[in-house]
Amino acid sequence: MDTGKLLTEKVADDIVRTIIGKELKPGDKLPNEFELAAKLGVGRSTVREAIKALVSRNVVEIRRGAGTFVSDRSGVSEDPLGLQFLGDTARVATDLLELRFMMEPRLASLAAGNSTPEQIAEMMQLCDACERKMLDGEDFSEENTRFHAAIARASGNVVVPNLAVILCGPPSMMPGTPSGQAREELVRTHREILSAIAARDGMAAYDAMLLHLAQCRRSVAEQSLK
Repeated sequence: MDTGKLLTEKVADDIVRTIIGKELKPGDKLPNEFELAAKLGVGRSTVREAIKALVSRNVVEIRRGAGTFVSDRSGVSEDPLGLQFLGDTARVATDLLELRFMMEPRLASLAAGNSTPEQIAEMMQLCDACERKMLDGEDFSEENTRFHAAIARASGNVVVPNLAVILCGPPSMMPGTPSGQAREELVRTHREILSAIAARDGMAAYDAMLLHLAQCRRSVAEQSLK
């Protein structure tokens, strides 16, 4: 029996309990290695290995020079459903969008009624970050996923944010960066969703999300033809 591995797993579980006990949220900073080692009664090397294990599980992320933070993905792996093994990436992307049509307009509507000022500010920051990458022609999949997950969190449903991360799909499954008018339309519809949520207009948020997803579907169709 590998007692070193068992100890690392136990410490990783203890760190997760620390995150839950302190009610740390995505983006919150964890205590440093010294503090965790002292609190858990183990060496720093064991804490370091436990942190590595939690990084691989998307529970935490390490930011060089800043420390260890709770991951936005909240322990959800990049592809928990094994979508990348289904083969037909265009079909998977299209079918994921169909699921999003079933869920996200309602979530946007709920977010308009339930979001806090802090959540709206977070969505604004994420929307800005996504827009910058879109307009620069860069890959914006990570920022896009975070934006949609933030809307899901603001809905007040505690389960859906993790589903939102899955529904946006792993980056390797998504079509390439759209060009020209498609990028501009995605930027515009993101802004319309956010404006409706900030205005507490549930119906407008619902409709704006429908328009956004329709634009996403057109973009996926265009990319699949290339």
